[in-house]
Amino acid sequence: MSEFQDKVDLGNGAQFWAYVSPQHETSKYVTKWQVRIEQTDGNWSGIIDSDNPEKILQTPDLSGIFKVTVRASGPEIEEKELTPKPGSKPDIGCNSNCTAMVGIVVTEEGADANYWTTWDAICS
Repeated sequence: MSEFQDKVDLGNGAQFWAYVSPQHETSKYVTKWQVRIEQTDGNWSGIIDSDNPEKILQTPDLSGIFKVTVRASGPEIEEKELTPKPGSKPDIGCNSNCTAMVGIVVTEEGADANYWTTWDAICS
C-alpha cells in the first residue's frame, strides 16, 4: 500500500483506487478488469481499469457510500460482473479526507474471481 500512499493527496473529497491481489496469482487469471465507483445519491462516477491500473479517482469534495461495480475476464474466466468476497460489503464508504480501496482476487482454483472493499483505507 505504501506506493499509493506517496501518490494520494488527502482532504479534497473521497478518493478510490483498485488493486489486483497477488493471492492465487490473480493477475494470471484476471487479465482484463474494470472497477466503476458511483455516488449512490448523486451524479459522480469514475472508472479504474486494467488499461490504467494506477489511476486514483478523486471526487469533488464528496464523502459517503458509493456503489461498486466490478467486471473482469481472463483466459479461464468469461467476462462477468464480480460479486463481493464473502464477508466484504458490496459498496464502499469513504470520508472526504480519506482514500478507499477495491481489491480483485481470484478463487483458489483460478476459475472465478471476487472483489473486496476497504473503507477509509488511508485518512489524513
